[in-house]
Amino acid sequence: MQPGSYDETTIKDFLARMIDGWNHGDAREFAASFSDGADFIAFEGTHLRGRAQIVDFHTRLFERELKGTRLEGGARFVHFLGPSLAVMHAWATTTLPGQTNTSSSRDSMQLFVVTKYDGEWRFEAMLNARRISMDQQHFLDQFVTLSAGEQREVKQRVSLMRH
Repeated sequence: MQPGSYDETTIKDFLARMIDGWNHGDAREFAASFSDGADFIAFEGTHLRGRAQIVDFHTRLFERELKGTRLEGGARFVHFLGPSLAVMHAWATTTLPGQTNTSSSRDSMQLFVVTKYDGEWRFEAMLNARRISMDQQHFLDQFVTLSAGEQREVKQRVSLMRH
């Protein structure tokens, strides 16, 4: 039996549940749709193995760096590779505390591997990657070639420009 619209809706609902978990600062809810042994690659390359590590990692983030942030996102597509295997491509963006608009520097895209065992879909793997423009990448390529002192000077100048 081929997956149908019910299966696609179920998978997309998992993404909505993840986003709700983020927006409530609830790491358990955020990770609830992942399998016990899921692989999760965070935007900066951290490899989390299993739902428990996903929960622990996000608990710390929701208590500190991500406290009070809001996540928006959605599925771009779900592609079924078979009756119990799918990939989903999704997008997300973050609004930082005190901001009214999303922060484009935190725009991300995700790729999920989704499997169905015993009639239930679960996220088996997720790769989260930041979206950056070619101009931003070029700037970063140039920035990393600067000495530590030059990098500090650039950071200070940018900080002064924002105030």
